[in-house]
Amino acid sequence: MSNPKGALVYTPKHQIHRASVVSRENPERLESGYKYIKNRTDILKRYDLIEDFDPASDEDIARVHEKSYIEFMEGYCKKGGGFLGDSTYVQKGTCVAARYSAGGAIEVARRITSGYEAAFALVRPPGHHALPDNYGGYCIYNNAAIATRWLQAYKPHKYSKIMIIDWDGHAANGTMRAFFDDPSVLTVSIHRDPHGFYPHDCYPHQIGSGDGRGYSVNIPLPAGAGDIEFKRICDEIVFPLGLQFSPDFVLACSGFDSHYSDSVVGLKLTSKSYHFIAQELAHKYSGKLAVLMEGGYEKYNGKLLHTLLEGLLKRDNPYKDIEIDLSGSIIQKGNVRKETEDNILELKSILRDYPLGEVF
Repeated sequence: MSNPKGALVYTPKHQIHRASVVSRENPERLESGYKYIKNRTDILKRYDLIEDFDPASDEDIARVHEKSYIEFMEGYCKKGGGFLGDSTYVQKGTCVAARYSAGGAIEVARRITSGYEAAFALVRPPGHHALPDNYGGYCIYNNAAIATRWLQAYKPHKYSKIMIIDWDGHAANGTMRAFFDDPSVLTVSIHRDPHGFYPHDCYPHQIGSGDGRGYSVNIPLPAGAGDIEFKRICDEIVFPLGLQFSPDFVLACSGFDSHYSDSVVGLKLTSKSYHFIAQELAHKYSGKLAVLMEGGYEKYNGKLLHTLLEGLLKRDNPYKDIEIDLSGSIIQKGNVRKETEDNILELKSILRDYPLGEVF
């Protein structure tokens, strides 16, 4: 491809999934980002807007989710749905939207395999809390897991080893569980410390089981952690593990709820972190990187999406949202630095006993 070109995958069909009560997981959170990008002619010169793609098939979903769960969810949707619990709601059109969300994840992977330099799936409902046998945290089907299994089944190319990197504010517990005993998939989740925080899962000691031990990596960030802590975790844990694993393909899951504007999560990332990780991954995994949308519920979604899209094409950050130190007092800052340091040392110590941990 002579000029850098990206693919932005989106479908308005996500709007049929809408709660009957107030929910942070709503169509507007995606529409705000979509409308922002639609008004940026500079981005649309570099990104093809892909709205025509297939939903995930029964076969695609069944590679990850148990048959009984799929049948339950599809049947519940047909009956009109309702509130399931664990923040998760279902309406009559939810399963259609969820299939298109997973299909969008597959589509961005497909676009990369066909020669696009960058690809982002602007999709909902999100997926990373969905377990093989259960829903959770707004999630119905696990988009990243479904795209991973699609890649591994894809012909004629061979994508055997997949790395999933998730930087949503909430831990990617469903994704971890889907591959907990599978050494062909390295899952890395950077998230708010789950002690007393949803989903109360994905602690550093949870590193996989059986042959998969050492291939599930959970990196908690203390409340108040920001750009400095995020970069340090990437430089000291994430990037070295990726180098050691040497994946055939990388799927990244971006949650904008780690941004300082989020009223629930309590992390303090700025656009600088989103641009940093997008650009770094684009340099390290050129030709084998696709990104999916997970959480993100505040007014900055459009600007952060713009930042990420430019980073994926190795361009400068177009949006510098704040220039002040967000870490609070000197004492608070010191506590956050110390807790981050302790988490890094603990995780390195745990992983050193396993093949990927040799890098430490």
